Amino acid sequence: MKHKHDAWHRDWGESAAFLVVLALYFGVPNRYTLGGPKVTLALGVLLAIICGVSILVTIVGTRRGSRIAMLAMATVLTLILFASLSRIIYLVVHQASTIDGVRLLQSALVIWISNVVLFGVIYKWIGDDDFIFPQKEGVAPKHLVFLDFLFLSFTTATAFSPTDTPPISTHARMLMMLESVISLATIAIAAARAVNILR
Repeated sequence: MKHKHDAWHRDWGESAAFLVVLALYFGVPNRYTLGGPKVTLALGVLLAIICGVSILVTIVGTRRGSRIAMLAMATVLTLILFASLSRIIYLVVHQASTIDGVRLLQSALVIWISNVVLFGVIYKWIGDDDFIFPQKEGVAPKHLVFLDFLFLSFTTATAFSPTDTPPISTHARMLMMLESVISLATIAIAAARAVNILR
């Protein structure tokens, strides 16, 4: 049985998750990113502004306003994610001798966590009708919250495949495949290289 979102319930999960990403973004400034310090700062400020707006619309806004804010936040985070991953792959392939192991490991950690948060938001945004969440027989389906989709994103990024919640639409399968590819590239290329340097 599919879960239906017949009414909008305020969910602080996305805003809280974005705050974690924001804290990592400014708390780990020495990571590898595409562009100079000014570009990095500009994207960080933009991320912070949109995060503030998302919290505001969660408090006083409508479902539509909240979805628009989450979409804007996800778009900016996607740009940051792919820019950082591209930078790391370029360095590993073309400038391996100049890489700092600790800095690379920190960069990989931020990318991986951002990847999990980003796709958790995307999965919730496209709706639970694209997935089959397990439930007890004879029990009325419960309203799904962001943490349910974050768990789905975490297991996809960790196992590189669906676990207990299979996708049932083509675009959901493609999104899960993309998340797995990003996670695999982060772990296999960035994290593995960082550990090899630090050994």
